[in-house]
Amino acid sequence: MPVDDYYALLEVDTAATPEEIRAAITAQRRIWVRRQSSPDPERRAHAEQRVRDIDSAEKILLDPLTRQAYDTARVDERRAARRPQARTRDASGSRGGDTEADLDLAAHLRRGEDYADQGRWRLAQAEFEYVRERAPDDLRALAGLGAVYVGAGRVKEGLTLLEKAVAEHPDDEDVRMTLATALYDAALAGIGEAGQGYRQRLRPARPMIHSRRQFRLVRAHRRRIRKLELAEWQAKMYVEDLTDLLAQARKPVWTRSDHLRFYVVPFAGATLLAFVPSMEQLRLMGVFWMVVILGVYVLRHRQPGWRYHRPGGRRGRGGSSGGLFGR
Repeated sequence: MPVDDYYALLEVDTAATPEEIRAAITAQRRIWVRRQSSPDPERRAHAEQRVRDIDSAEKILLDPLTRQAYDTARVDERRAARRPQARTRDASGSRGGDTEADLDLAAHLRRGEDYADQGRWRLAQAEFEYVRERAPDDLRALAGLGAVYVGAGRVKEGLTLLEKAVAEHPDDEDVRMTLATALYDAALAGIGEAGQGYRQRLRPARPMIHSRRQFRLVRAHRRRIRKLELAEWQAKMYVEDLTDLLAQARKPVWTRSDHLRFYVVPFAGATLLAFVPSMEQLRLMGVFWMVVILGVYVLRHRQPGWRYHRPGGRRGRGGSSGGLFGR
């Protein structure tokens, strides 16, 4: 990583206190560790690199001696970079006004997209807003700003901008793809992760639906991505991944009863009554109570996957799948 990127990486000022830097490191690491579970290999590799960069920033900026040496090297590098740039400007002179303005906007757009790819949302937002102020109709800046809002957690505002861009330019494939990516990222950001027990902590965290609200959110975003009718493989991957999450959330799971004897003993008694050959009323009563006990057990111990895997659920308290009528 270039020596002058650590402060920008953490989105902190060069005069930030160690407490501010530590808080920024925690926030950035939370974002990028989550993205390491992305099904897209390129996004996953980028997230893994970002986590390594954040680790390097932590070692450099939280140690007073290494931070002082880093700041000195950073200043020297900037001075050295400015000298040849000044000589180049003097030799080449200024260009035409319109051409120079176009090149300036294009440069800001490229920087905004680079910052967005790196997750540096505030810097990316500043670049796209700069372009929007000077070219309000620039579609690339509008779509980029919407994607940045979604990435920064301002999901509703970002999706509104992207929907506006798609409505104004329905045939633009890039804008529709930007909206699909934002919908997918917002769906993953709105759900939790698996990993409650000891065994789960040994595995990499993965997104998992934990509530009906999250289930409806993922389903709605998948439906919207489908309506965009994109042919790109990445859009199809988004739909397939969200479909897998929904299927996992719907899949029923049997949980073990903590008081199994309260089911076994009454069920055994009802079974004996059901097989009394001489008294029809007792047999009917026995069958009735067998059905009731089985029904109560099913209602209490068969639950959808989203409820089973949510934090604080039966799995989180140490319950395991199976049971008297389990798999």
